[in-house]
Amino acid sequence: MFNALLRDIVVDDLEKVLTWRNQENIRSVMFNNNIIEWEQHKNWYEKIKNSKNNISKIFTVNNVDYGILNIYDIDNYSNKCSWGFYIGDNNAPKGTGVLLGYTSLEFVFKELKFRKLCAEVIETNKISCNFHKKLGFKLDGILRKQIKRNDRYEDIYVYSLFAEEWEDNKKQLNLELKGHLNETNISREL
Repeated sequence: MFNALLRDIVVDDLEKVLTWRNQENIRSVMFNNNIIEWEQHKNWYEKIKNSKNNISKIFTVNNVDYGILNIYDIDNYSNKCSWGFYIGDNNAPKGTGVLLGYTSLEFVFKELKFRKLCAEVIETNKISCNFHKKLGFKLDGILRKQIKRNDRYEDIYVYSLFAEEWEDNKKQLNLELKGHLNETNISREL
């Protein structure tokens, strides 16, 4: 049996989170793909710690930290928000990303009770595009040549998922997730 959860980021997590965020495989798919300096990172933490429009959590399984969930652009009037996430631990077991997605979507729709979750993905991040489709997100549109990265303009793919769509789609994801967990000799009641 294992326990997947999202917990608040605390000061003691900052060094680990900065190390994760500055890894090439993480930076290369971020809108800001620059190395983040310690002062910038501390400012980010102070901002999210006191924000009503942003929530950041560490994703943990069996007391081992594996990644991050960021919820931003919280709009309580329209009952929607946006998200970003990543697995920072390069030794995470197979299926950890799917478990992060599942746990995060349950948090967004069940605990926070948002009706809609939005996502923006850089066109070259095919893994994230496919991951969003796997989770049941629909492509709302493409912001053509929206951002400049590495001396090149890139499209941004805009996705969304509604709470009722998640309810319909999570059954299939649940089966796939159980298969991954069985392969790693981990079981969980989802």
